[in-house]
Amino acid sequence: MLAPQALSGIARRTIAAATAAIIDAIYPPRCGAADCGRRGAWVCPDCDAALSRIVPPWCARCGAPVGLAPCRCHELVPALAAVRSVAPFDGWLRDAIVAFKYRDEWARADHLGGLLVERLASLGPVDAVVPVPLHPKRERRRGYNQAALLANRAGRRAHLPSLDALARTRDTPQQVGLEATARHANVAGAFAHCPDSDVAGKHLVLVDDVLTTGATLGACAETLLAAGAARVCAVTLAR
Repeated sequence: MLAPQALSGIARRTIAAATAAIIDAIYPPRCGAADCGRRGAWVCPDCDAALSRIVPPWCARCGAPVGLAPCRCHELVPALAAVRSVAPFDGWLRDAIVAFKYRDEWARADHLGGLLVERLASLGPVDAVVPVPLHPKRERRRGYNQAALLANRAGRRAHLPSLDALARTRDTPQQVGLEATARHANVAGAFAHCPDSDVAGKHLVLVDDVLTTGATLGACAETLLAAGAARVCAVTLAR
């Protein structure tokens, strides 16, 4: 017999899948650009073509495009081996992330998560993806963790497990508007390894929506390395 927690989890996933199917049938996907909204796809061809994606050559560690953006390796803590992002925080991607994260448009997760697969492949052999966790209080308010949805969809497409290996132990203030030093101080000691998640000797890739200074990703990487991970990288939608 299934435990009550398992039954509720199955029920939630079933309801979410059924709801998504109904919404897609009545309201087809619309372009993520706030000033477009064309129906039929999560991003229309015109808006997608206008987004300047980050492509090689890029810095092997921070992922900054060579000759187009300054190297940001000095901002990353040593624990974070490499970072890759899809594009700058601009255009339709910026609007889609805001809608996905703050306006309950979680149905965008499959499309946005799929964008991370090529970035995952660029990091070499990977054992698992790990979402950056929200504090339980914030996740309850939002109703979902956007990083967990991205990690689940990207991992599934890349045939990688998504591990809930981290917990946020402090309900830290929002990072938005903080300077780099304040961001690092804000998340210092804010994460813990979940002991039932085995990370020993594994190459793990953190998943989040936006890279700003790398403070949150760095704090997560330090926690995973301390728990025995062999290498920790990260992928984000935007930077």
